[in-house]
Amino acid sequence: MKFKIKKKQKNIIIAAVLLAAVILGVCIRFDVFRPKYIYSGDPYVCLDAGHGADDVGAANGDRYEKDDDLRLTLKIKEKLEAMGIKVHLTREDDSDVTLADRCKSANKKHCTLFVSVHRNSAEDKKANGIEAWVSRNPKGDEYTLAEDLVANICKLTDQQNRGIKKGFRDNSFGDYYINSDTKMPSLLLEVGFITNENDNKAFDEKLDETAETIAKTIYDHVQK
Repeated sequence: MKFKIKKKQKNIIIAAVLLAAVILGVCIRFDVFRPKYIYSGDPYVCLDAGHGADDVGAANGDRYEKDDDLRLTLKIKEKLEAMGIKVHLTREDDSDVTLADRCKSANKKHCTLFVSVHRNSAEDKKANGIEAWVSRNPKGDEYTLAEDLVANICKLTDQQNRGIKKGFRDNSFGDYYINSDTKMPSLLLEVGFITNENDNKAFDEKLDETAETIAKTIYDHVQK
């Protein structure tokens, strides 16, 4: 038996198919179907010191973000390893490592957590405080870790808590590369503004304590 489809019905079917295709495309683009990452085996933390080499990051005179990022990252590594946590670094010196290679190395090592260390900046020299960025579609409970990291650092240094942000600063529909292309839970931590002298003072004077606080917060998180 043959059924005739009226023109109006045909248009409705076509519209429904197109809508379904658009929804599917959006879901794939933002990894809606990506399964939550489940920790397996011992914790293996990837620490990513932002920028490096010719990519200096933000700057304040002759003070470069890439150097601050590495200083803090190396200290966090030292603290975590003293706690018995295995650590992988995306860079150990002033080298040029692409964002793609940073993510690939963490994925290849099967790390269970990715933390990218950065300094913030703004044209307004009064802008200050600590914040963190996570994916719009988290792969685990990194949002909770980000909240704890920011809160604990602010408690230590008495800096402003700027909260946890999702996505990408200049694109409300995207994510930072390290949050979109890593397979494990990940976050980008902005440890104060390099353009604010009070934040720089807190960074320099409490560098060791900040590293200890970050390491202890990560340790408590991965041991749950």
